[in-house]
Parts: sequence; C-alpha cells; structure tokens
Amino acid sequence: MKSRHAVRGMSFHAFHGVQEVERELGQVFSVDVVVEFDVNPGDDVPNAEPLIRDAAVYEITRNVMTETKYRSLTSLAEKIARDIFASFAKITGASVSIRKKQLFIPGNVDSTQVDVECSREDFAG
Repeated sequence: MKSRHAVRGMSFHAFHGVQEVERELGQVFSVDVVVEFDVNPGDDVPNAEPLIRDAAVYEITRNVMTETKYRSLTSLAEKIARDIFASFAKITGASVSIRKKQLFIPGNVDSTQVDVECSREDFAG
C-alpha cells in the first residue's frame, strides 16, 4: 500500500533565478513537498514513530532554498528531492513544486511554477 505525506506552503526569501536582479535582491518562493512510501497495513501501531517528520522535510527544504543559488528552478527542485531521498530511506517517490510571484516579466502574470516528480531510481548511480 502506498502512502503520501505532504508539507505544503513553505515560504522562503531566496536568491534563485536567471536574471541578475533575482539573484541579488531575492524573492519569495513557496514550496510544496509530497513524499511517497510503502506502508504495511499490519504495521498500524498507535505509538509507532512516524516514517516522515514534517520538521525534517522543512529543514531539508529550507537548507537548499536558503544556502544555495540556482538559475534553474527545475534543478533546485531536483536538489530538494535528492536531499530528501538521502535523508529518508523508506521514501520511494517525491514531488517538489516551487512557485514564485515576484516576477520580472514584462506582462500580467500571476506566478510561475515548476513541478518535479521523481523516484529513488532517478538518482541511483
């Protein structure tokens, strides 16, 4: 049986983007992380430790968002997924969405978003 666990709406002021102004002034990003893992229905124990800790997902995401600078949001999302896979052995899949609203686009655009879905096998080797 598959289970999904989501941490949504994490918000960070960070310095990612193609344009120099984005990397100098920064902007606010919203990040959603959904992880997938296998569960055994027979393992339902009331006091069992959770397989995924929300605070750990947040900290991994915060570290990547605030301690690096990426031009590509796709590469940034992949880095978050890679670090989450490295931290949680039981995760089989991950989805990372990154949105930004402070756009340097000459037009009326509400936001841009990158969605990356991957499995552990995508990072093997």
